[in-house]
Amino acid sequence: MKKLNIILFLCLQSLLFAQPAVEDFKDIFRLEISSTATPVQIDGKLDDAAWTNANIGSDFWQKVPYFAEAADPRTEVMLSYDENNLYVAAKCFQKQDVIITSLKRDEFWDSDGIAIVLDPLNTRTNGFLFGVTAAGQQWDALRSPEDINSDWSNKWFSEVYIGEEFWSMEMAIPLRILRFSPNEKEWGMNFVRGHINENEFHNWTAVPESFWPPDVAFAGALIFDEAPVPKKGNFNLIPFVTGSVNKIVDEDVVFDSSAGLDGRVSLSSTLNLDLTFNPDFSQIEVDELVTNLTRFNIFLPEKRTFFLENGDLFADFGYSAVRPFFSRTIGLDSERQAVPILYGARLTGNVTNKTRIGIMNIHSLKSENSFAQNQSAFSVQRNFGRSYIRGLFLNRQSFDGSETVEQDYGRNASIDAAYQSDDGKVTAWGSIHSSYKPAVTDKTLFYTYGSEYRDPSWELLLATASIQENYFADMGFVQRTENYDAERDSVIRVGFNDNILRVARTFRPKEGAVTRYVLDFTNVYYTNPDWSFNELFNSLSFGIAFRNTSEFEFALERNEIDLLFPFSFVSEGTPLPSDRYINNSVAVAYSSDERKLINFGIGGQTGSFYNGNLSRVEADLNFRVQPWGNWGFGYQWNRLKFPDPYGNEIISAFLSKLEIGFNRNLLWTTLFQYVAQNEFMGINSRLQWRFSPMSDMFLVYVDNYDVFEGLSRFSGIQTNNRALILKVNYWY
Repeated sequence: MKKLNIILFLCLQSLLFAQPAVEDFKDIFRLEISSTATPVQIDGKLDDAAWTNANIGSDFWQKVPYFAEAADPRTEVMLSYDENNLYVAAKCFQKQDVIITSLKRDEFWDSDGIAIVLDPLNTRTNGFLFGVTAAGQQWDALRSPEDINSDWSNKWFSEVYIGEEFWSMEMAIPLRILRFSPNEKEWGMNFVRGHINENEFHNWTAVPESFWPPDVAFAGALIFDEAPVPKKGNFNLIPFVTGSVNKIVDEDVVFDSSAGLDGRVSLSSTLNLDLTFNPDFSQIEVDELVTNLTRFNIFLPEKRTFFLENGDLFADFGYSAVRPFFSRTIGLDSERQAVPILYGARLTGNVTNKTRIGIMNIHSLKSENSFAQNQSAFSVQRNFGRSYIRGLFLNRQSFDGSETVEQDYGRNASIDAAYQSDDGKVTAWGSIHSSYKPAVTDKTLFYTYGSEYRDPSWELLLATASIQENYFADMGFVQRTENYDAERDSVIRVGFNDNILRVARTFRPKEGAVTRYVLDFTNVYYTNPDWSFNELFNSLSFGIAFRNTSEFEFALERNEIDLLFPFSFVSEGTPLPSDRYINNSVAVAYSSDERKLINFGIGGQTGSFYNGNLSRVEADLNFRVQPWGNWGFGYQWNRLKFPDPYGNEIISAFLSKLEIGFNRNLLWTTLFQYVAQNEFMGINSRLQWRFSPMSDMFLVYVDNYDVFEGLSRFSGIQTNNRALILKVNYWY
């Protein structure tokens, strides 16, 4: 397998220089704009003087469900600017009633809406996205080469107007929240419009079929009559206060209050300093827990605002199963319990158009389980078109008071490079990573290499990652090196090699009820450090996407495992012995038309599981009252059945989420969860009032329970924690 990987990798490498360069989109799609002497009144009506003689961008391209010229219905966009703001206007012709699925901020893709994609530094890799639904709800995000981060938020202004056969919108985006060069008159720009009635997405530029609509690489040109001038002295201060009443089982009621400050200072038009003192994250939406039927930990995404802008400078190193840096580890002690953060500072952005840097330092306080921690990160990235080379250094150091704990540290260094052709079809990458800990001197490396080819019909991926047993990531995560031995109740570190081969063929009919057929073969082959067999996973799936947004998928899966250490998936029973296991299963899934006021999804899997059997059923049901209400239910049922004496168990989980938008600025969400595997049941209810742009008052009620014997016996439920929290922050 190793030799096959290398041969295929070299073959793909030979394609890198055989791909013809595509004509630059900025030479084809161009929109010139001029300044306005009168600020635009943001009301969505498009009757301001700035729009009277503005150039109009139209002739959008249909991107989804299939690629086509002359998207219908018509969309018209216009832009202008003054010394403070970039003004954006759009007129979206539409005869059907608009579809709005939520009044919640950052819920964009399932509602009728339009978004602008901005790449002020012409990186073709990173950019800003600002979107508005037809109900006026805002969405903003950051685009990086690997991801779109919708948890990033900033302060800007927008309104919409609903006409008889169209809806229109206006935005005012403060120039100070953008990162741009004072000498550049031309920015990268695109638009994405969602026309949900027809399950269509349209682009201003002809984004190729195999790429997501907001891909920055295929932006056109926004041309200013004069280069905008960055504002000096740009800063934001966000003070906040919290008060809480907390009751923990067998303890007295505790009243608490605190205050803190977040700050953002623009050191230049492209370089940003973020500061936080005594941060509080009680207003962040609670994580939705999931059932884990693997032998390894799973990781939930970062939602804390401080870590988000330019977060890819730190977080994109490694690959999905091994990340040297993962910000969710910051603010946790050795037992993964939350500890207070004293302060944090991040300097991120561009020092030149092609060079980005990131510097971060965070200090968390001492807990019962750990010393105080100081965590630092430094990253630098140099772009060459869509390709790049970058480096990362991380340092975690323990402190006892003001004294350094000499033998308690963890350090990591990474070098990462990637090539991507101009048309985005061919990508190749390689990286090497090392960790440093006291008394650990060998087997400390982790490296990756791979290639991918992607066009509208085919996707071919070949990648390898090798992780040695002593590669540690104190500020990140590594999924497979820690193997739990259930007989000895201990964790044993073992390195591994992860080899992935994926071939997918997509068929895109131009007519009929089906918009896409996808046939996908995936082979994941794990070997031990000496390249001997460890685990093989094969999947052959067939998916159908319908024009009405419903989807169906059928999959055959085969999993062969050489279990190195005894392990148990049930709460009672003898651990499964170390042995070779072969599992075969079949899985199906269906989701209904998401545009309907009532929609659902259902799926299941059945087959062998180690020396037993697994049956799984998942279902969700959602009710929507447009535009203000959503009520969703989700249920998962897993039956694990092993021969004696290895035990049997039914593992279930239930989730219910209620969302009521009284208006765009007053939103109530409640999440109820019961997860048997975690012995957890809890309610998190949050009322958010946005009394001024980006300034909020949160009232949060938390009620968590430990579940010892299941819901059938009330004696098995015990209150773990109950709290009422009030938080107010003001964006200055």
